[in-house]
Amino acid sequence: MQALEFPFSTPPSRGELMDIAPDIKWLRMPLPYALDHINLYLVRDGHGWLIIDSGFDNDVTREVWRQIFDRLPADEPITGVLCTHSHGDHAGAAGWLTHTLRVPLHMSMGEYFWLRGLASANGMNSWEFDRFYQQLGFSKPQRETMLTALGKMRLTDSPPQSYRRLQEQTQLTLAGDPWRVITGSGHSPEHVSLFCEPRKILICGDQLLPSISANVSVSAVEPECDPLRTWMDSLRRVGELPADTLVLPAHGLPYRGLRARAAELLAHHRQQLQHLQSLCATQTATVFELAAQLFPRRRGPLDDFLASGECLAHLNYLHTEGRVRREQQDDGVYRFSAR
Repeated sequence: MQALEFPFSTPPSRGELMDIAPDIKWLRMPLPYALDHINLYLVRDGHGWLIIDSGFDNDVTREVWRQIFDRLPADEPITGVLCTHSHGDHAGAAGWLTHTLRVPLHMSMGEYFWLRGLASANGMNSWEFDRFYQQLGFSKPQRETMLTALGKMRLTDSPPQSYRRLQEQTQLTLAGDPWRVITGSGHSPEHVSLFCEPRKILICGDQLLPSISANVSVSAVEPECDPLRTWMDSLRRVGELPADTLVLPAHGLPYRGLRARAAELLAHHRQQLQHLQSLCATQTATVFELAAQLFPRRRGPLDDFLASGECLAHLNYLHTEGRVRREQQDDGVYRFSAR
C-alpha cells in the first residue's frame, strides 16, 4: 500500500490561522471529547472568506472564533458558513455564526434537515429510542445511562432557519477557481466534500480521514438502513479522484495519497465484515455482545453508542446479503448468527 505524504508536520495552534494554499487558511478548533480537535478552513470568497465547518457549539469555540475574527482585516468579511454535514463538531456552532455575522448557511438538503430535526426533537427520551436499544441487547440501566449522557450533548440550541442548498455537482467559485460538490452518505445522510480540479485540492470533511475511519452507524431514527453499503460506494467514488490530490480532512493532518487511503478504508471494512461473520459462526449473540467483541476498548456511554451503531451497520450489510440470520426472540431482543 502506498504510504501517505503529509506536507504539514505541525497543525496550527489554538486561535492561529495557517496559510495552507493560496487563499485557503487552516485553523484548529478544540472538541470536548476524546477526538480533541476539528480542522476548519477559510476559503477566499470574493473580497471575504467562506467558513468551512463551524466547530462544536460551546463557549470555547465562540471565544476562538472571536480571536479569528479579530485577526481578519476589516475589509475582508466572513461571507458565509458551509457545513460538510450535520454532526455537532461540524455544524453545532453554525447557528451562532450565521446569526452573529448575518451570513447564509450553505449545506445539502439531507444534512440541513437532519440538523433541524435533531435540534428540535427530544428523541433521546422517546419510546422509539428506548425500544431500539432494548432490541440491541442493552439492559434498562445501560439504556438509561447511555441515553442520559447523549442527551446532554445537544447538537445545537438554535440552528439556522434558512440555508442555500448544495447538491451533487453544484459548482462554486472560491479562491478564484471552480470547485464542485461531491456528496456521499453512510457517515451522515448527504455529506458534502469540495473538489477543486485546477488546484487538485479536496476539502473532505469526514469522508476520507488519514488515520481513522469515520463512524458508520445505524441509529434509532432509521433502524433498518444499510449505511455501510452507501459509505463504501462513496469511498469508491471519491477514490477515483487524482492520486496526487491534496486532501484537507476534518481530523488529522492534510495529506496526499487519496486513492491509497480510500482503498485502505474499503479493505478495513471488508475485514470487519469478515471478522463479524466469523464471530456469528461461533455464537448466537446480540448487537451489544458482538459490539463488545468487535470494539473491546470502550471508555463510556458515547463509545457504547458509536460501537453498537457501527456493529449494527455491519450486521445489516451482512443480513441484506444473506450472510447472517437475524431472529427476534421472546424478550424482544434481536440475536444474530451465521447462515
